[in-house]
Amino acid sequence: MRVTSVFSALVAACLLLVGVSATAQMPSLEEVRTPFTKTPKPEWLTEVLPQAQRFSEKTGEPPVYRGYRTDASGAETLVGFVFLSADVPPEEKGFAAPIDMLIGMDTEGTLTGLKVLNYTESYRYSLGDFVADPLFLVQFPGKAITDEFRVDRDIDGLAGATMTSFGIGQGARGAARRVAAAYLGYVEVDERTRASEANAREQLQAMTWEDLEAAGMVRSMTIPMPRDQTLTLSAIYMGHEVLGRYLIGDAAWERADLDARARISENGMILIAVGGDAAPEFRSNLMSMQQGDAPARRISLNMFVTAGNADVGAIAGHGAYAGAIVLEEDIDIHQPMQILYRPRGSTEDYSMEYEVFPLGIALADGTPILSEEELEQLALADAPFYVRLWKAPPWGDTPWGEVLILLGILGLVMTAFLRKDARVRWAALTVTLGYLGFYKGGFLSVAHITGAISQGPGIFLNNLPMLMIIVFTVVTTLLWGRVFCSSLCPFGALQDFITRFTPKGWRVKVPQAIHDRALYIKYGILALIVGASVLHTGVSLFQYFEPFGTLFFFSSSVLLWSILIVILIASVLVERFYCRYVCPLGAALGIVSLVSPLRIARVPQCDLCKVCEHACPTGAIRGPAIDFKECVRCDICESKLIKKAGTCRHSMDEIERRRHHGNRIPTRELDTPTPA
Repeated sequence: MRVTSVFSALVAACLLLVGVSATAQMPSLEEVRTPFTKTPKPEWLTEVLPQAQRFSEKTGEPPVYRGYRTDASGAETLVGFVFLSADVPPEEKGFAAPIDMLIGMDTEGTLTGLKVLNYTESYRYSLGDFVADPLFLVQFPGKAITDEFRVDRDIDGLAGATMTSFGIGQGARGAARRVAAAYLGYVEVDERTRASEANAREQLQAMTWEDLEAAGMVRSMTIPMPRDQTLTLSAIYMGHEVLGRYLIGDAAWERADLDARARISENGMILIAVGGDAAPEFRSNLMSMQQGDAPARRISLNMFVTAGNADVGAIAGHGAYAGAIVLEEDIDIHQPMQILYRPRGSTEDYSMEYEVFPLGIALADGTPILSEEELEQLALADAPFYVRLWKAPPWGDTPWGEVLILLGILGLVMTAFLRKDARVRWAALTVTLGYLGFYKGGFLSVAHITGAISQGPGIFLNNLPMLMIIVFTVVTTLLWGRVFCSSLCPFGALQDFITRFTPKGWRVKVPQAIHDRALYIKYGILALIVGASVLHTGVSLFQYFEPFGTLFFFSSSVLLWSILIVILIASVLVERFYCRYVCPLGAALGIVSLVSPLRIARVPQCDLCKVCEHACPTGAIRGPAIDFKECVRCDICESKLIKKAGTCRHSMDEIERRRHHGNRIPTRELDTPTPA
């Protein structure tokens, strides 16, 4: 007995808690009573947005009251918006007219409250204030604007007032979405859906009604009627906004869609174009539909909506007027269906088989609809690599003019390098400086290295000429060393021209000890720039150490021009000053060149000769040794070796004989540089 009593007490306590909880969450009738006014009171703003402590004046487009809340620190935070449905047109109608509402929404796009201010539905005069039903209105707070607000699915409608429920639900949803679009960046469809619809629209707009008939998208039947008249019925699926606007125009579609949604069906519609001289005799309730083995079902009056006068859209001129069958939920649009019509007084059904076309199915199912370009890309996805590279290169359209010019420059550079021909090299330097430097600004920079670090090497695939320069530079550096620095770098070319056309008497010889230490400055600069990139500091440094950008892009910075002028003056005094001590890209290529297998040949005579050491523009030679990371492969020392311009003109036997007999080799061959 005691156990039963305890159990009963627990049940009673639970029921009491449930009741208290429900009462706390559900507003009373007094709270939701309709005031029948279009002017909100201040306290109603708090009623629909209870999180707010203060409201602004009604401002903006669309006009809204902004609700704010003060936190513990005294700072105000925007918590939501309150707005009148009448201020956010177009308004949805109930049974008789639009219903005026005050709606609250937080900054996440969730309704926080809804208060009906005024309505003129006919039931009001027989049932009283029937909209002020707390069980109905309490459903809206907490509902996200991404919901569909469908009557009898997402919300329970008012008893006997489906159209009024529809008008409130759809009106609140539409107004809230438009406010969210204006102030919260809300977008109803994602970009993929938007693109699919655009592709579908493009396909449809290329077709006429006759094209639709020829493709089987429109099916027609002609029915004999009394007095030798005929009735023509043409059917086409219209289950998506894109189809509706294309077929019957914007206004007729919006009206038909609104009426169809009130019928609580998501299966779409079959548009019926009514034509022939018996068109006035058409009655929608004489139509039936049948699918599979199910019996034919008569189309009730409330499942057929008007669809305009057949004077706008693709249907224009192909009917006297139009209507649309609202498909029942049990109709499978993926399967064929029969549309039947039995004229008055007839015992015979006239029928046509209709099957929804693939584009309509794709729109209804949300299947992506691809453009012709996307279809080609899809076909290329399984093609061999060389086919994809030819037909759909990652850089887009190939700039053949630039490519051919660049191939010519690369050919000049390699010809000069392999033949050790000074005239060809000066031709390459001239084109490099003029075309790649001043005209195109198409040169490598340490910024390309930092870009590859932060975004991956794929960033170079969208620019074929730059990709060609990068591939050429990487391959030649790995094989031979810094060939790029020799003849393909515009700023290196400029320094060679400075050396050639300025008096030799201006040159300053940097003391060897200082040179040996200073050449590592550029490696420090490279480490600084790359380190900033790796650490994602967001600080851009390379422009301060790469003055060629200032020169070839004509920077407006006084500081950068000052840096450039200082470096140019230094390059007059010290041959290839920038390459020796400052260039971070040269430092990077120098590190790579340490693995290059095809280096400059040395001969035993080099142990005694100073000619190449004195002639080296970067100070990379010390007696017989070459600091290969500092060598720019300018061909000067190799040319001297080929021409035997130094001690190498004598055999080692001759050199040894002269050394032992005191007949020394002329000093010029040992210490005096030969002009390049």
